[in-house]
Amino acid sequence: MATTSQTNTAKQRLAALRSEMKANKLDAYVIAHVPSLRYLFGFSGSTALAIVTGRKAYFFTNDLYEVQVRKELIKLDGLEVIIDRDSWGTLAKKGLAKTWKTVGFDPTKHSVAAYKVMKKALGSAKLIEVVGIVENITRVKSAAEIKSISQAAQIASTAYERMLGMLKPGMTEHQVSTFLASTTRELGSEKDAFDIIVVAGVRSAMPHGRASSAVIKSGDVVTVDFGCCVNGLYSDMTRTFCVGSPGKKVMEVFGVLYDAHLTALDAAVSGVSAADLDKAARTVIERAGYGEYFRHSLGHGLGYEVHENPRVSSANKGETIPSNCVITIEPGIYLPGKFGMRIEDDVVVTPNGPKILTTAPHELVIV
Repeated sequence: MATTSQTNTAKQRLAALRSEMKANKLDAYVIAHVPSLRYLFGFSGSTALAIVTGRKAYFFTNDLYEVQVRKELIKLDGLEVIIDRDSWGTLAKKGLAKTWKTVGFDPTKHSVAAYKVMKKALGSAKLIEVVGIVENITRVKSAAEIKSISQAAQIASTAYERMLGMLKPGMTEHQVSTFLASTTRELGSEKDAFDIIVVAGVRSAMPHGRASSAVIKSGDVVTVDFGCCVNGLYSDMTRTFCVGSPGKKVMEVFGVLYDAHLTALDAAVSGVSAADLDKAARTVIERAGYGEYFRHSLGHGLGYEVHENPRVSSANKGETIPSNCVITIEPGIYLPGKFGMRIEDDVVVTPNGPKILTTAPHELVIV
């Protein structure tokens, strides 16, 4: 049963969606993206379809989710639940779309096959592509959402610090990733945010390398990147540490990376452009001579997906970051054949600077 606060939040979100629909001159909007369905209606299942109009919303799912949808769905005025395995066929039979002239959908969230079925069911209605209409609304997080992301970030930070206490040379990357996965579950994470990254030695130069049977040796630089999930909302953190004493080059590069990270944190105030925030960290790395080795954007939004809007990238020049948006800040430097490193925090952007949710130490830890 949804609380009054949850119901009011859902009403506000549907109102914001309908405002976007009106701006795009849409009679209806189709949503099949699972994170968007949870954001708007509270449904955590993996199969459903919603169609929102100016006054009503139709929520389709099959009988496998009948009990779940009755339990989870936030009760809203004008919301009709339809249990049927043939959503589009039922819509056509009921004639629900007969007055719709324009129907919006996000082409990045629908397969070609799904588009063909949708087009046939909607008959003469004109399908209009509208990218990111829900995702743009999700950028600003509620207090409850920030609390859940903060809890997920705290679980990850605690698991990381426990891992540092048990790690020793001779362990494999797989053993470390398995420890992190089991520990985060024990601490309350619903699931891994993504396949856990553990890369050691020369493999640490792979930004998205997955854990392997490689043995962690004394002298290795090790990077771990993982996230947790609380109430369907995700965290995402990366830390780099050394097994045994780091060499001079490792300390030099980490010093540059640490400065870049702190510079980006200082720049993370609401209203900053995504491109300028990326530039703040990138400039530090470039001036130190490592610009070509920072091979990805500075960060991304966090929420019901691990990667949400905004994209904190030099290419994203037109988007500013609003207050109460949760983003990652994750500069990295990767030297092929040698080592790589990254520091990643989850932060809430505010007018007074970032509220850092990731509590694990930033410094280069030696184990």
